[in-house]
Amino acid sequence: MAKSKNFPIIWSVFSLFILSMNLRASITSISPVLKNIQMDLQMTSVVVSLLTALPVFCMGIFAPLAGKLSEKWGIEWTIGLSVLLIGVSTALRLVATFPLFLLVTAILSGIGIAITGPLISGYIKKEFPKYSSTMIGVYSAGMGIGASLSAGLVVPAMHAFHQSWNAALAIWSVFALMGIIVWIPIIKKSKQSQESLEKSASQKSRLPWGNRYVWLLMIMFGLQSGVYYSLATWLAPKVQDMGYSDAYAATTVTIFSIMQMICSFIIPILINNSLKRKPWMLLCASSSFIGIMMLIMGGISPIFCAMLTGIGAGGLFPLAMILPLDATTTPKEASEWTAMIQFGGYIISGIIPMLVGVIKDITNTFDVALFTLLFIIIVIMGLTLKVKTKTESATIRVLPSR
Repeated sequence: MAKSKNFPIIWSVFSLFILSMNLRASITSISPVLKNIQMDLQMTSVVVSLLTALPVFCMGIFAPLAGKLSEKWGIEWTIGLSVLLIGVSTALRLVATFPLFLLVTAILSGIGIAITGPLISGYIKKEFPKYSSTMIGVYSAGMGIGASLSAGLVVPAMHAFHQSWNAALAIWSVFALMGIIVWIPIIKKSKQSQESLEKSASQKSRLPWGNRYVWLLMIMFGLQSGVYYSLATWLAPKVQDMGYSDAYAATTVTIFSIMQMICSFIIPILINNSLKRKPWMLLCASSSFIGIMMLIMGGISPIFCAMLTGIGAGGLFPLAMILPLDATTTPKEASEWTAMIQFGGYIISGIIPMLVGVIKDITNTFDVALFTLLFIIIVIMGLTLKVKTKTESATIRVLPSR
């Protein structure tokens, strides 16, 4: 009996993990083959940076759709359809032989991720209210593994497919296929009645624009994500620029993703019963700062620098995702807070990798752009001082809808 009772919970955790693998792979698989794409399609650094910037912008712009679509179809169905969109857009890269089409696939994958992300937070709040931090760790670890596999294996896949980066990018649609297969039982289990859907629809989703604390979390989320996406986009080209081989650069990105994955899983578990967030956030930000500084200085193994930046990125993202769950009480509130944070946050973070590309084009060096990332991390540290403990956050609520 115990086994049968636990099975749905175990399956929910497993399904959430598999789904999460889809939320970064279409972005992180780009970096190791960025130069190949740039040379084949004759794209400038600014234009090619759109392959990672556009999904991030879409993840912000379309995040508010999550609540509206879930009111109509339910959380489970909406998540499933969004993952399908990610899979189709990733598969279309097989035939993306000119820049505009490739950019369209980036936009479509970004829309799918935009809708999935906030709803997963709502699903976690609904199904695992006492273990939100731990489940954010599972969610983050899934994204990290998806990112690690796609970043680490895209170059070998390109070689296996006769130097076709199109095929090497399209192959990651398999994550979506896996995700949909394991999510089907969750959709069937939900069996949300039309009556409950109508009740949900009558309570319109409204983002908490009047809450200053949500704005603080949104800015922090945007800045930390901007640093992550800048490193995911430009770390491999920077390492290649230092004179290392393509394979070594790909290994560096893989190490970055692996460290991020490990820390994004471990840190939320460690803090699940803790009330304090600031020390962990400052520690992670400091790790990223030191890693980037060492990368600028040179003379130090880029892999070691990638380890430090991976620790920082791996801790900051789940912590930024946990903060709105600390401050909300219902799945609906959690989705609304997360949607607003991701709406503004991903728009902010989408600008930063492009800024790195612009600075690199102007100065013909990555070092000045990396100093910009150091400044951003200092700002993150300053904002962290205003983060509330879990107990303090519990007193903050969304302004009531009228």
